[in-house]
Amino acid sequence: MESQYFEKEARTDNPLSKALIIILIAFLFIGTIYLFFGIQNLSKQTKYIGVEPKNDTIEVVGSGVVYAVPDIAVASFTAITEEQTINLALTKNREKINRVIDFLKRQGISEDDMKTLDFNVYPKYQWQTTGVDLSIYPNGKRVIVGYEAVESLEVIIRNSDNIGKVIQGSIDAGASQVSNLKFIISNEEEIKEEARKLAIEDAEKKASEIATLLGVRIGNASGFTEEYDVPKFLLSDGSTTGSGANMEIVVRENKIEARVNVLYDIK
Repeated sequence: MESQYFEKEARTDNPLSKALIIILIAFLFIGTIYLFFGIQNLSKQTKYIGVEPKNDTIEVVGSGVVYAVPDIAVASFTAITEEQTINLALTKNREKINRVIDFLKRQGISEDDMKTLDFNVYPKYQWQTTGVDLSIYPNGKRVIVGYEAVESLEVIIRNSDNIGKVIQGSIDAGASQVSNLKFIISNEEEIKEEARKLAIEDAEKKASEIATLLGVRIGNASGFTEEYDVPKFLLSDGSTTGSGANMEIVVRENKIEARVNVLYDIK
């Protein structure tokens, strides 16, 4: 009985057994950590399989320029009337605008090419001292003396040879101001396509020249971006004019430039 007790005590209190258990636990802990971080690293690596950036490419910028004379003009015609009452200012100003519209119609401009751009009525003020209690208003009193009616019409003029005549005639009909004159190319998208084609041809030529110098051949395009410059007015021998009794409007060429950035693979 006593011998069994000593054998049991020897088995449970053996330092070597305890050490082996501790070492085994430590190995299991280290192995678990290693396995966890190993899986994480493998996951990161697999994210980039098949999507590594290519270094065997040639990147070039090509440009294409096309010049075109605008065939459409857009302008704002404004009538302004000052009167003592609101109703009188509105009535007389509407008469002016109606005369302008009638004139524009006679020039072949459709109602679809006219629209009201702005409409306002403003009070007109003056500082008065007559009949004013200067003890209360020592510098005078600000009073309404009338009203100003303003109406603007945006008009599309599709015959560029007629611009000067239309502007002068509108002023004669009652327009107080003509502003925001700008020129538009009706087939601008077609012009842009032509400029893009020239830009791509320029890019291909540059890429071929670079490839020849490097002793390689270019393959398919693997990247492409494009942008356009806002048209600029330029002097040109091809300008057209429209003239009225007292004015001459010169329509100049617009420059449309396309720029493309193309990335070519190297074979």
